[in-house]
Amino acid sequence: MPNQQSHLYSFGSFRLDAGARVLTSDGKAVTLAPKTFDLLVLLVRGEGRLMDKRELMLALWPDTIVEEANLSFQVSILRKALQSNGHDLIETVPKHGYRFTAPAEHLDPPGTSNGRSPEHTKALPEIRPPASLQIQKDPTRQARRGPLFAAVVALAVVAGGGYWLGKRFAAPLATSPKAVKLSVLPPPGFAIEGAASRQSFALSPDGTRLAFTAMDSSGAFSVFLRDLDSLEPRLLPGTESTHTLFWAPDGQSLYVTAKGKLSRIPLEGDARVLLADSPPFMFSGTWLSSGRLFLDSYRGSYLVSPSGGPLDRLKEIYSWPEVLPGGEHLLYVRWDARAGRYRARALRLADFSTMKDLIETDSRVRYSASLADSDTGYLLYVRGGSLLASPFDPRSLQVTGEAMSVASGVYSFAKTGAADFSVSDTGAVAYRTSIGRSQLVWVDRSGRQLATIGPANINVKSARLSPDGQRVATAIYAIERGEQDLWVFDIKTNSGRRLTADLALRDSPVWSPDSTKLAFLHTADSEPPRVHVRGLGENDAEESMPAADFQIPGAWSPDGRFLAFTNTGFPRSENEQQGDVWMFDLAQGRKSIPLLNTRFHEAHAVFSPDGKWLAFTSNESGRAELYIQAFRSGDDPGLIGERYLVSAAGAQAVRWRRDGKELFYLGFDGRVQAVPLRLSPKPEFGRAAALFTISTEARAAIHSMLGFDVSADGQRFLIPVVTSPASPLVIVQNWEALLPHKSQSVLR
Repeated sequence: MPNQQSHLYSFGSFRLDAGARVLTSDGKAVTLAPKTFDLLVLLVRGEGRLMDKRELMLALWPDTIVEEANLSFQVSILRKALQSNGHDLIETVPKHGYRFTAPAEHLDPPGTSNGRSPEHTKALPEIRPPASLQIQKDPTRQARRGPLFAAVVALAVVAGGGYWLGKRFAAPLATSPKAVKLSVLPPPGFAIEGAASRQSFALSPDGTRLAFTAMDSSGAFSVFLRDLDSLEPRLLPGTESTHTLFWAPDGQSLYVTAKGKLSRIPLEGDARVLLADSPPFMFSGTWLSSGRLFLDSYRGSYLVSPSGGPLDRLKEIYSWPEVLPGGEHLLYVRWDARAGRYRARALRLADFSTMKDLIETDSRVRYSASLADSDTGYLLYVRGGSLLASPFDPRSLQVTGEAMSVASGVYSFAKTGAADFSVSDTGAVAYRTSIGRSQLVWVDRSGRQLATIGPANINVKSARLSPDGQRVATAIYAIERGEQDLWVFDIKTNSGRRLTADLALRDSPVWSPDSTKLAFLHTADSEPPRVHVRGLGENDAEESMPAADFQIPGAWSPDGRFLAFTNTGFPRSENEQQGDVWMFDLAQGRKSIPLLNTRFHEAHAVFSPDGKWLAFTSNESGRAELYIQAFRSGDDPGLIGERYLVSAAGAQAVRWRRDGKELFYLGFDGRVQAVPLRLSPKPEFGRAAALFTISTEARAAIHSMLGFDVSADGQRFLIPVVTSPASPLVIVQNWEALLPHKSQSVLR
């Protein structure tokens, strides 16, 4: 390893403190991975002489036999870090090694005299590898040790469940010339949900950390940080209710949105810096070279100062933006209705003019530089459920080759372009596969499983029982299309069929009182979701409700006149926007009527069996709780009188027993609660009884509306369960080696 004595150096705009392991440029810290920093110290201390490749490799990895590509990888990363002044400070001498070309002034440590002592001016001692590695000249011996070491590492990775074996092996594995995989799981009690309208995880720019969101039993997301040289993720304080996240360019802080606010959170400490109100349904963001943050959402794109302030809305929408190398062009996607897919485009930042279309994709697109040739790289994106890489030249903005597969079964959400993958600037990619691992089951009040509904090992999250008790409607996610559609199952025969073959996203089914129709969320192309209604026949037409901002159906009144819906995709808790409850009056020309339109977050509205009460959740107490309030029909329909608090420790989903004698809701602890009640003349509530738990894993199976249902007598419940282990987040170091015909070029 490099000498760790305290020596100070200055070269160009940089100042290096080798002892304190600090590098700054114009007074600002430059973050380097440990091995990259060690390499810098070796080159600077070489004082301009040619450093042999083997000498550098033995000094950097004294106890490990590595291949030359490890060193090439580190040199490429260091070059990028030192190019802020536009000059390459590292000269490559083919077949020999590297030379540090910048004159490095050896400074006096603080507290010494200005004059140089002889000790300070003489050449630094040469770093020699351990004796055990100095005698490895026999190529047959090295050939024997190389495969043995590779086998040991492979066995250790598998035996450890995909985790690194600690800091000792972190750096050598991270720079292996072959693709090396690391699996990351959330802590116990948390689950990872597919990112349907957000960026749920991201690799740091230098590839040494992974930030990801995980859901607890209450349905709220928190941010966890996994350092790749540690074994366990750690919770980032102050990140509860996070919606989306992205990294600051220096990798020392994260930008997150939570409860409608955009904040910057340093990785160390708990000092959240509030920047601005976040746009509703915000997807992600990126840092522009001009020192502005570029934010994008379902409804618009915005600029905001990194120090905070008002949002400046742009005329056009540029979804999932990323600045390409050179800082002159922006990569983004836009929906193409004719193609039925997104198109990746390049935008010239100088005048915000679109330069050209690049590729068709089902998801957002990210650029990853090649480790073999840093001037070129790849566009990574999801199409048909596969993570693909297309060779790309960022200088000419040309796709230069055919797409190649990196991983299969990667989650994406077609209607927003969200996808579960991330790339770093250092040759790492992270992704998560979508494994069908849930099923609908009947359970009794104790949670004992009685029967199953539909197939096992699918992506399903909730179901609705028809009022006549004969059928079940549910939404099942299809990985190849990146969206879910409605299925109807017959309870007696357990046979099922897809409701329609038309391509569109359909979710959140609600039965009509006579069990002949379904209302559901419907969205095609890139339009906001609207409520549609259709019968069960294969040729029945879909009727669209009047357009509004955002519509997710919740309940049909028992007389069939009213259809309640919420205007947010986040009914579990306040997030990107406050939730309101509206209803369509189907007897009055489908007129939209506000039911709960306050400054609080309200959702999960369900009519009582007699149609005289409405149960719903509201956070007016500071936490989402269950309330009921009298409902008036007639010429002036709406809620009247006092609202009554039902729950005491949080509520997320609500169902009535068919005779109105019990209310059921899902608590923040994941347990279904039963509350006896009498409704007239004034509601009287009994003590809530905990029945059983719906696991957090089952509720994170897909991004969909949370829910369960109950039989008419209140004795059986229809819930989702998981049937197989969760799929982890996978990090691949040197992912380029996975590509066909690429391994040799990467290893040269």
